[in-house]
Amino acid sequence: MSDFVIQLVKSYLKFLWYSKNEHGVHSPFVFLLVTKCFYDKTDFKPYSTKLETKTKKGKFLNRLFHYFQFEKGIYISENKKNETLKVDFIYIDSTYLNDQNIELESIIAFANNETCIIFENPHNSKVTEKHWKSVVASSNFNVTIDIFSFGLAFIRKEQVKEHFTIRV
Repeated sequence: MSDFVIQLVKSYLKFLWYSKNEHGVHSPFVFLLVTKCFYDKTDFKPYSTKLETKTKKGKFLNRLFHYFQFEKGIYISENKKNETLKVDFIYIDSTYLNDQNIELESIIAFANNETCIIFENPHNSKVTEKHWKSVVASSNFNVTIDIFSFGLAFIRKEQVKEHFTIRV
């Protein structure tokens, strides 16, 4: 087996061991997100023409976009950033995470208290997993959620720092 497959299997087994469903969540913000977004199986129309909705990951992102009603965002991929002042979401492609030495401060500069920072495939490799662990440990983010195929980070200054591992 290749190192990639071994890494992915080990990460997934660890994820399954620690993950919970909505019953293990005590934060009202995260509980509502899990029950009204993650577990909502409503077939929403595509939120944007750029958002692919045929795959499981695409459907999840579509539900997330509908839940938060995102308007402005940044998509970071392979050193390409759309420069905007403050945004509702920041999507970080796993290719960027894998190849770059991620600078959280430059990403946080675009975020506000309600911004959702979406990390694609945070367990895809040892490098992406290292970056994701640095986000979870960062004092800049009070809420981090790992759903294996995505990692979500929120600043939410009014909330106590907590990390959630959720099965979707």
